[in-house]
Amino acid sequence: MPLELVIFDCDGVLVDSEPVVNRIESEFFAPLGFLLDPRQMRRRFQGLTTGQVADAVAAEIGRALTAEELYAWGVATALGLVEQLRPVPGVRDVVAQLAAAGTPVCVASQSPLPRVRLSLRVTGLAAAFGDNLFTASMVARPKPAPDLFLHAAAHMGAQPPRCVVIEDSPSGVRAACAAGMTVFGYAADDGAGPDELAAAGAHVFTAMAELPALLASAREG
Repeated sequence: MPLELVIFDCDGVLVDSEPVVNRIESEFFAPLGFLLDPRQMRRRFQGLTTGQVADAVAAEIGRALTAEELYAWGVATALGLVEQLRPVPGVRDVVAQLAAAGTPVCVASQSPLPRVRLSLRVTGLAAAFGDNLFTASMVARPKPAPDLFLHAAAHMGAQPPRCVVIEDSPSGVRAACAAGMTVFGYAADDGAGPDELAAAGAHVFTAMAELPALLASAREG
C-alpha cells in the first residue's frame, strides 16, 4: 500500500517520559493516600488521559483533587520533564529517515497539548512534527476509541488504511485497529508486554532500530 502517514504516540514512543512521570505521580499522590510505586503507576495508568488519572485517584482517596493540587501536579510534571526527559533511544533516526523519504508524520497523544509540545521541545523533536500534533482533548472519545487517529488522518489528508500507527499501550493499539490502520507496538522493557500488544492487534517490536524495516514492509504490503 502507498504509505500516506505515520502517526506516533508521544509518551513512551517518542519520548521516554513514563519513568519520569510515574515517579512524580507516585511521590505526589502518596501523601494524598494513593499508594502505588512508579512501576505500579505505569501498569495502571499507561494509555490514560490526565483526566482519567485524576478520576482514578479521586475514586481511591474519596474526593476530587482540588484546583491547587491539580496545579501543583502539573507544575511538578513539567519541571520533571524539563530536567530529566530524553527521547526514546533510536527514535531520532527513525524520524529523520521518514523526513528524508518525504513521509508525512504526526503525533496523536492522550496527553494534554501543552505537555506534548513541551516534551517534543525538550527532546529536540518539535521541528520534525511542527503543528501536526493531535490530542485527546480534540475529539469526543479518547483511546481506545478510534476518534483521535481518525481525526489526525483526516486533518493530514490521509486514508486510514494507508496510515501506520506507532503505539506502546494496548488501548492505543486497539484504537488504531478500530480506525482501520496498521499498528506497530513498541514493547519497552517497563511497559506493556509483547503478548499484551499482540493480543490488542499490533505487530510487535522491541527496539526502534527495527522500525524502519517494518515501515518498509508496510509500504510494500
